[in-house]
Amino acid sequence: MWLFGRLFKSSASRMGDEEYSITLCHGTSRHDVLVKGTLTLEELSRTIEELTDVLHNSQKIIHRGKTLSRGEATLASCGVGPGAKLMVLGKKHEHEDNSINFKAVLKIEESCSKVERRLNDAIPEVEGISQGYMDPQLCGEALTKLRKQLLAVNEDFMRHLEQLDGIDFQETDVRARQRRKALVKRIQELMERCDREHEHINKLLLNYT
Repeated sequence: MWLFGRLFKSSASRMGDEEYSITLCHGTSRHDVLVKGTLTLEELSRTIEELTDVLHNSQKIIHRGKTLSRGEATLASCGVGPGAKLMVLGKKHEHEDNSINFKAVLKIEESCSKVERRLNDAIPEVEGISQGYMDPQLCGEALTKLRKQLLAVNEDFMRHLEQLDGIDFQETDVRARQRRKALVKRIQELMERCDREHEHINKLLLNYT
């Protein structure tokens, strides 16, 4: 019991310090979100509201068949770790704002989620090479390929930022502006993550050139 408690505490501590990806499932929609273990459930609920339009006080968040209660509890303390899938139940809030600009932001957001999945697919491959799970003779070529993939991912994120910057909002597009602001922040965080992985690859390549 002492050993289990020590291991759980160590795992929770690591989750609190590091960024990792979780998946939010609402109906047929899936959203890959970058979080830290220190994020509270209340903060996660606000993020879910931005992504799904389900008001935070109308949400039911389920992890491994258990309903998570919103509050100051953190993801780490609830055992929500890397790769976790959370089911979100709740009806979308109907907004009067259904402007063309809002739809444009949603379209970019959907495209951004697809690019994020490409990033999330590449990271475990880099980590596998770093841990020595690949034949050393194949690592150089694999890392070069992954570096090109991440460069393409970064370029796509930049393209999305340019598209968001090019939207001409009206004074009445309050909700669309808020959505854009949240998406810009998300893309910037993903680009930083992409840059870190790119640096990691460059360091690994020094061992295979």
